[in-house]
Amino acid sequence: MSKPNKEKKLLAVSPAAGVRLSILLIALAGFGIWGWNLSANPGSPGQAENQAKLLQAIYEYGNYIEAVIWGLFAVGFAVLTAKATVKERKHRLMATLTFFLFGLSDIVEVQTGAWWHPWWLFLWKSCCVISMVGLLIVYLRDRDS
Repeated sequence: MSKPNKEKKLLAVSPAAGVRLSILLIALAGFGIWGWNLSANPGSPGQAENQAKLLQAIYEYGNYIEAVIWGLFAVGFAVLTAKATVKERKHRLMATLTFFLFGLSDIVEVQTGAWWHPWWLFLWKSCCVISMVGLLIVYLRDRDS
């Protein structure tokens, strides 16, 4: 009799989580389509101006909310650092710094108006993303060994 294969899958989710994620995806797609249809054909110049103001507010508040979320990730990694091995501690401190700086870059983005416009902000965000990808690769490698 052979033993069942217990390989870890990279993105393995339970059936219940798959259903919840599917519902979330459908809801987001529905809101996206509804929002697109709502903003595609303004009836008057006044409506177009109101839509532009709404989109600007969504952009600004969305970036502030995103900055808070990245900051919460940083706090989470900082808390987890306390109960980690020396090797894990280095990675978690790096993750803390990376997520904190990425959240800070969203606040700067609101002030500049674009994530790519000043070249240094684009470089800043790119370095954070590269660091996140590198940390994920290290985590997946170490998890499997």
